[in-house]
Amino acid sequence: MNKFLGLIGNLFTSQRAVFKKFADTYDLVYFGRMHLADEDERMVHGITVSTQHQDDHYCIGTIHGYDVIMLERTDTLKLPNTSKSEHYRWVIMQIDLKSRADHPHVFLDGGHHNEIFYQHLFIKFARLMKVDKALFAGSDKLFNDRFTVYTPPDVVDDLPMTITPDIAATMAHHFAHLDFEWFQDRLIVYSTGRMPTVHLLDHMLRAGHWLATELDKNKTGLHQVVQPDDTIQPV
Repeated sequence: MNKFLGLIGNLFTSQRAVFKKFADTYDLVYFGRMHLADEDERMVHGITVSTQHQDDHYCIGTIHGYDVIMLERTDTLKLPNTSKSEHYRWVIMQIDLKSRADHPHVFLDGGHHNEIFYQHLFIKFARLMKVDKALFAGSDKLFNDRFTVYTPPDVVDDLPMTITPDIAATMAHHFAHLDFEWFQDRLIVYSTGRMPTVHLLDHMLRAGHWLATELDKNKTGLHQVVQPDDTIQPV
């Protein structure tokens, strides 16, 4: 038992070192563990929020003009009236969009979850519906192969103006191992079940910075899509 606890402690220390290095690189403030009692403007909501999730390695600051929160969230999801459960671990990056527009709720799912997650998802967000893939028939086929899109039914018709063929292609070819969610003025990038590394956090930043820029341009009427910036450097 002591050996097992030691391994868990070493793993947590290793993950803390990863987040602290990322925080130091981009001049973020590292807070460590957050508690549900701290639920305020610093809280990351979205599809993974629950009454019992645990947030660790909480980092906050500004990167390239965007307010950013980075953390690791764990939760055990259970099916009601059964013994079935699933433990989840997400690395999460939340970005406050500059446009401050009231974006509709959109979840781009790369297929990294199981039945229990989806049952919880539709209980928490009853208005989310799976979008018919035919809506993106004019986009890169790989996008429909790799992503499923969820949004409320009253905004489905507007999705192609946000997820344009160029954006869909970039996401499918570069960021299919991530999940994305946006609503109101927030963008959230998820990595599900992967061990945090500095490379992963940097890749999530690259994806998030690129998509935040595209969403902001979409709301301001500037629609020329740029490719993700491979040269992002610490501030």
